[in-house]
Amino acid sequence: MKRYVYDTIVCVKRFAFDRFFTGALAGALLILAGLHPLKHFKTESVLAFTLVPITDPTGKLAVVAVAVAFLIGFILWSKQTVSASFFRGVLAGMGFVLSVDIVWVHWVFGLHHITNTEMDIVLEPLFVFLGLGFLWYSITRERQHSA
Repeated sequence: MKRYVYDTIVCVKRFAFDRFFTGALAGALLILAGLHPLKHFKTESVLAFTLVPITDPTGKLAVVAVAVAFLIGFILWSKQTVSASFFRGVLAGMGFVLSVDIVWVHWVFGLHHITNTEMDIVLEPLFVFLGLGFLWYSITRERQHSA
């Protein structure tokens, strides 16, 4: 009887762990898709194009605001409809990409920025701190839940 209970607990923890990382992958992909439109992925053989070119800083900020609204919508959807482990995984994936991508790609290599205006001085550190907060919250809660 004890062996069966132990196997059940291990199976439940492993299943929650799998859902956490599935959510992390989903969150990371959503952030990449939302903050990195196709125009940033240029190669020599295929040139990306811009469907709606925006040069006005207000328009750029509006595009970022819509992307953030989609991200918040996905967070709220995952909080209400899927498991808690998947939700925490979504937050971890979003947090990882928000913090690491902005520091590595935007700041270290300067490949591109969110709006390519002075607004990036405020937006990018805000997203890095938000991402680190998502990571801290999701990992600590998942560890408490699995303990």
